[in-house]
Amino acid sequence: MDQIDLKILEYLQTDAKITAKDLASRLSLSATPVYERIRKLEKQGIIKRYVAILDPDMLDKSLVVFLNLTIKEHNLEARSKLLRKLTDLDEITELYHTSGTYDFVAKVRFANVKEYKEFLVNKVAAIENISDIESHIVLEEIKHSTQVNLK
Repeated sequence: MDQIDLKILEYLQTDAKITAKDLASRLSLSATPVYERIRKLEKQGIIKRYVAILDPDMLDKSLVVFLNLTIKEHNLEARSKLLRKLTDLDEITELYHTSGTYDFVAKVRFANVKEYKEFLVNKVAAIENISDIESHIVLEEIKHSTQVNLK
């Protein structure tokens, strides 16, 4: 990967709908090599997919909650079963295995606290092998980005 590939990735992270022609113009290249570079980055898996970033407030999903989860059993079978159940929950948009006090951190979005409470009680708390759940309701989003820093 060279500097041109990195520039292409920077532009695509800002606007995934930018055309190869527009990219070529910005990079002082012709469209064909830019298009070929993008295809190569896709084939290598560097570019995973293209998505639309939605405004959660306009979709009545402005309540963000981070759940810190601690599990009882850490053996492979129990952990795998837990992860299958957690990843099957559509409400969980991000899930991380972490070091420190908690084993996992999950991010969820809801319209309101009541909706979150029902999810917590009826779905998450019902999963075997979770020993502790700590919730953090986001009061204000200060910074959010989907971009990977390439510098």
